[in-house]
Amino acid sequence: MYNAYMHMQKILLVEDDQFMKSIYLKMLSSIYELDSADDGETAYKKITKNSYDLILLDMFLPKLDGKLVFEKLEKNFPNQYKKKIVFMTNDDSEQTVNYFNSSGIKYLIKSTLNPEEFVNKIKTYLK
Repeated sequence: MYNAYMHMQKILLVEDDQFMKSIYLKMLSSIYELDSADDGETAYKKITKNSYDLILLDMFLPKLDGKLVFEKLEKNFPNQYKKKIVFMTNDDSEQTVNYFNSSGIKYLIKSTLNPEEFVNKIKTYLK
């Protein structure tokens, strides 16, 4: 429950699929303060200019994909954003999962989660 004395946690949602973005925004808007971006370049600019408690970063984005956004952040701001980023993808290939696990990056496979599970995952990441 949010009140005037509590800080509402702020999430940046980076998703280029407008339908999915609208669903995520609807699920999270009553619980968190939200900002969004449609592509990697916009996301990178917002991340470096604003403060977010969590960054939900789609893997495949126009202009600059999620992996490149992460790598650029790590190069320019080592370890500053790593714990705040959660990759979102439908790619559950061994190569992708190994990349996340070997890099110590949090991720979720969108296609395996129903809306309640999605929100619960986000709550877990923000603890």
